[in-house]
Amino acid sequence: MSSISSLPPEILREVLQYLPVSAVLSFGETSKYHHAIQSISLSKLRLGVFPSRINAMISLLDTHDDQSKNHAVQIVLPKKDGRSKEMVIQNQNKIISNVVSKYQLTLQDLDVTLWDLQSAAESIGKARRLRSLSIRLDHPYTRYVDIDRSFWKHAPGSTVWNSLCGKGKDSTVFGRLESLRLERSGITDYQLQRILDENPQITQLRLWKCLGLTEDFLRNLACSDLGQTLRLLHFTQNTMGWVNERILKYVQGMPNLTSLSLHGCHNIDSDLVRNMNAEQWHIEDLIAPHSADSPSDVIEVDPLYK
Repeated sequence: MSSISSLPPEILREVLQYLPVSAVLSFGETSKYHHAIQSISLSKLRLGVFPSRINAMISLLDTHDDQSKNHAVQIVLPKKDGRSKEMVIQNQNKIISNVVSKYQLTLQDLDVTLWDLQSAAESIGKARRLRSLSIRLDHPYTRYVDIDRSFWKHAPGSTVWNSLCGKGKDSTVFGRLESLRLERSGITDYQLQRILDENPQITQLRLWKCLGLTEDFLRNLACSDLGQTLRLLHFTQNTMGWVNERILKYVQGMPNLTSLSLHGCHNIDSDLVRNMNAEQWHIEDLIAPHSADSPSDVIEVDPLYK
């Protein structure tokens, strides 16, 4: 009977891409040849690094499809590596950087979860085959002795985003992205616009609590070629003063939208949004600022669970 090793490498690599990450990694431990094949077979990865097991479990609550769970890897830091906020963030970036660097030539779908983006940005920026990128920095349900609750309300601007937008010595610019998701990002108009300009094929854009953006970003998006082809725009949890009814005019400049979410943008009247959709936009999937269909802001956690 022929072994699986007798299959041509390109077929073996294709087979491995359909397996859960745990199975792919186990396969790579069986021989040097299998390890070499495994290292070029990982195309999808959802990677999170947490100081406790309950933090890791909560982060997966919004994962509803089994396919995404198959590619999820949750790493819990040892207690000695999570004694302070700064230490947690440093180790999160170090681990994510090491993992992404190992598979950056094959990754096409990357979803990372950490508290703040620092050194890992450079490794993510070098994964140039990415089609989908998600960077989740928002974890409002985290209870940690060294973190003030205000830490989750706003992410300050940072030059670290230059590593992803093509500005700076060690920067790169993605050219193949089709989907981009940022949560609690301090990215600026200029930094995000650079990414979008180099990825005109993006059709899905999710911006959750990106409070460093201004009205100019939406204005430019509506006037751009990308705005004409964008299919999904989720501009959510933004309570800045400029996010009001005035920005609704920019939606008209995105004629191909099939999904729009303004959940959590409390300065916008939900009834007005629904009326404009019924009369002008005709967007199939609409989530208004105060919609009952939007995700709940409340997650109940047993305080005695450890």
